[in-house]
Amino acid sequence: MTTKKPESSDKIKARYEKHVTLSFIKKLQPVVVDKAEGYMFTDPEGKKYIDCFAGISVVNSGHGNPEVIAAVKEQLDKLVHNCSYVYYSEPVANLAQKMAKIVPGKKMQKTFFGNSGAEAIEGAMRMSKHFTGGSEFIALQGSFHGRTLATLGITGNVSRKRHGPLPKWYYFCPDSILLPLPTET
Repeated sequence: MTTKKPESSDKIKARYEKHVTLSFIKKLQPVVVDKAEGYMFTDPEGKKYIDCFAGISVVNSGHGNPEVIAAVKEQLDKLVHNCSYVYYSEPVANLAQKMAKIVPGKKMQKTFFGNSGAEAIEGAMRMSKHFTGGSEFIALQGSFHGRTLATLGITGNVSRKRHGPLPKWYYFCPDSILLPLPTET
């Protein structure tokens, strides 16, 4: 198998700026990722970097983890995608069962599978409203919860709140609240 030489970082950055929407962020890091292994990634010119973002937590096991890759390949050979809210699927049932075994309490035995953090936040908000009857939320002032209308509303980081108006059913508290610990007797 021949590997083609990667395009230069400058050419990739130029195509990115021309064709990828970046209006919702201040800037990208000035690095182009060509490949990654463990906690390191390499740019097209061969310079190595420590990946401090870890794919924003989606690769906590490290880039190229052999166990993860083997499991993904095995699953891809069987089934690439199954909408778990249209058809039954054994891997979905297996994961939900494993999660039910490790969560605290006997009432939390079901799992909602979403495709993004914003969907998870909005799902949690909907469940909260349903079970409490409330309609307001508290979030941290510097928080970020996603790019959908509801998650931007609950995002406390004002630099992310462009393109309003946004929902107004939120209250924000400081990022750090220091409470005294109870004294031991």
